[in-house]
Amino acid sequence: MNQIKVLVADDQPVFCEGLAALLKLELDIKVVACAVNGSDAIKLAEMHRPDIVLMDLRMPEVGGLSATRIIKAKFPDIKIVMLTTFFDDEYIAESVKIGASGYLLKDADTDQIIRGIRDCYAGQLLLPASFQAMLADHLVTSYESVPLSVLPDIAGDTLTRTEEEMLHLLLAGKKNKEIAEDLYLSVGTVKNYLSQLYKKLNVRSRREAMALLKNR
Repeated sequence: MNQIKVLVADDQPVFCEGLAALLKLELDIKVVACAVNGSDAIKLAEMHRPDIVLMDLRMPEVGGLSATRIIKAKFPDIKIVMLTTFFDDEYIAESVKIGASGYLLKDADTDQIIRGIRDCYAGQLLLPASFQAMLADHLVTSYESVPLSVLPDIAGDTLTRTEEEMLHLLLAGKKNKEIAEDLYLSVGTVKNYLSQLYKKLNVRSRREAMALLKNR
């Protein structure tokens, strides 16, 4: 049996350890570690390469959104589910925009959390249907550039979520340093991403890439 490797990130040790103990009772779920803040979650995600990270939305030092952005940029195959005390549509929309697979309420029944982990592992988005429609509108209006659906048609290869977001920032006129700050990456990493993007778009420079996208 393939076990779903789960990393739990929450700044409340009692909650984190209690949830981990309950999840360990499931034969198909393996808790690889517990993180106490976003910085810890990033390090442990790199160390254990979990299938899913249960990420508290609000944590000290590095928050859940920032940690999600960094983990998805480095390890796009890791699925991240936000843990929140109450539903906040703006925070949840932002987390999904940067790559999260949805959210679970921290006071949900254990069975609901376990079902959510399995559904997420199977590729489902953990969001109510009513919110998914609102989310689509939020994502469309959050960028004044080409829609995501156009990008794969332009590129010879399918673009990753980070590459898509980087292209939107590029079209917004942001420089490498600004893109690095927005995506929590180093300037060197941004340059490497852009180099790969130019190859996929079959262009040689930022100017050619912007001209190609704006003419679509």
